[in-house]
Order: sequence, then structure tokens, then C-alpha cells
Amino acid sequence: MQRSYDESLKETCELLRRHVVDGRPIRPQDHIQNDLGLDSIGVMELVSDVEARFDVNIPSEMFERIATVEDVARAVTALQR
Repeated sequence: MQRSYDESLKETCELLRRHVVDGRPIRPQDHIQNDLGLDSIGVMELVSDVEARFDVNIPSEMFERIATVEDVARAVTALQR
């Protein structure tokens, strides 16, 4: 199922809530590691969750362009096309 950017962003935020310990609000511009505190293992778990939820495969060369919550939603939207 192809989702809009807004739907992808909402679902990405829901997935991130599982990985963010302090329950803080998650905003699109938040940096996944710097603002939300995910370490490299947390990032890989998030990638696995995103791939499973959206039925996509995020290529490794795309990782360097994914730093914020909105970057994840954009990548998912692009990969579903």
C-alpha cells in the first residue's frame, strides 16, 4: 500500500515512540540520533521496524541521507513509488 508523505510521517513517529525512552514529543525536524538519542543499534532497529511496517527495503547508500524523522518519511514515500 502506498502512503502519502503525511501518512508515512505519522507512522514513522509512532515507530520512533518505541525507541525514544523519555516519551518526549517527536517532531519531523528531530535528528534521530542527536535529538532523539538513538544509538547505532537503535537506528538499525528503527530501520528494521520501518522496513517491516512499510514493506520496503532501504538500500545502504540511502542511509547517509537519512538523519531526521522527516528524512525517514521522505525515503519511505520515495521507495513505495
